[in-house]
Amino acid sequence: MMRDGKVVSTEAITAVCYDDVVRMMVGRDIKKFFVKTRGTRTEDVFRVRDICLANPERPGDYLVDNVSFSVRKGEVLGLFGLMGAGRTELLETIFGLHPRRSSGSIYLHERRLQIDSPGGAIRSGIALVPEDRNLEGLIMEMSVRASISLASIAQTQRWGFLDSRLEKRLASDYISRLRIKVASDRQKVEHLSGGNQQKVVIAKWLATKPQVMLLDEPTRGIDVNAKNEIYKLISDLAAAGLAIVMVSSELPEILAISDRLIVLSEGRQTGEFEPSSACEEMILKAALPKSS
Repeated sequence: MMRDGKVVSTEAITAVCYDDVVRMMVGRDIKKFFVKTRGTRTEDVFRVRDICLANPERPGDYLVDNVSFSVRKGEVLGLFGLMGAGRTELLETIFGLHPRRSSGSIYLHERRLQIDSPGGAIRSGIALVPEDRNLEGLIMEMSVRASISLASIAQTQRWGFLDSRLEKRLASDYISRLRIKVASDRQKVEHLSGGNQQKVVIAKWLATKPQVMLLDEPTRGIDVNAKNEIYKLISDLAAAGLAIVMVSSELPEILAISDRLIVLSEGRQTGEFEPSSACEEMILKAALPKSS
């Protein structure tokens, strides 16, 4: 058994059981992670019901299989699962990326939404920070200013033309609010650190003024200090009333930042936990596939 790049145990297969494997896979200290201030969670603002996504390579099989959950105003709902659990596919389906292969119902403030494209999701008040910021979140050759306004271009137009003053004002606001370290707003995003690039992605989606923020591995590929900044930003956004759904493959992280946690395994919802009463072993046990 390996964990964090090191061999932690070698056992005969006959000498270990399922629970032993779970215990060996755990072993990190949640206290090393940011501790989120638990805010007041009010009414449900966002609900999804029976979300399904068909597997394009295996007819009759599903990448996401009847997943349902709700998110309250000011709540961070964590989604945890191992590779292949369907976490990213679930967020993409909600965001309208797979309309021909998906089914289910999405509600915002009890109003059913008809989302068949990312544009429809944005207009409905939903934003998605993708897992791969370099490939899907940013155009690396663009400036910070242009990147921040990219998803809300209507705010920086006048009479159908881009107004550089409006674009600069929008970018400056989010550079200040998110404390993005840049030489100038004309600096290309490819020259920023990973943490500051991620802040630019988040700023781009905050500029659309969403009511629901979907975050897919928001701290992947950034250093420890930048992670803590992102944790605080997520906590502040929730405190301001945003409903947040966050995917993370790091158990201590998802336990530290979430108000409530849902576990996925092989596309199915296999558990729901309150971080205050859950341990890593319980969550990992729910995440491990049960099929042979």
